[in-house]
Amino acid sequence: MFAGGGAVGPNSTIDLTVVGRGGVPATGVGAVVLNITATQPTTPGYVTVHPTGTALPNASNLNFVAGQTTPNLTITRVGDGYGPSDQTSF
Repeated sequence: MFAGGGAVGPNSTIDLTVVGRGGVPATGVGAVVLNITATQPTTPGYVTVHPTGTALPNASNLNFVAGQTTPNLTITRVGDGYGPSDQTSF
């Protein structure tokens, strides 16, 4: 669905539209379950998933180290842009 986007750099934000895709209804969705994965990162860092249009929270959903593929399952509310934002920091 969202695969193949390429590497995401430090302090980047990706807005994902998740409603109306992959079996998620186009309306009436309050939250989604996502599998987020850091694959072969070159530096340690973290990913924070939060609803689009909301302030960045102080907690991360995924912490990773360089060279290690690390997945995590997370649940997040759907934001103003009909999906979550992924904020990366390295």
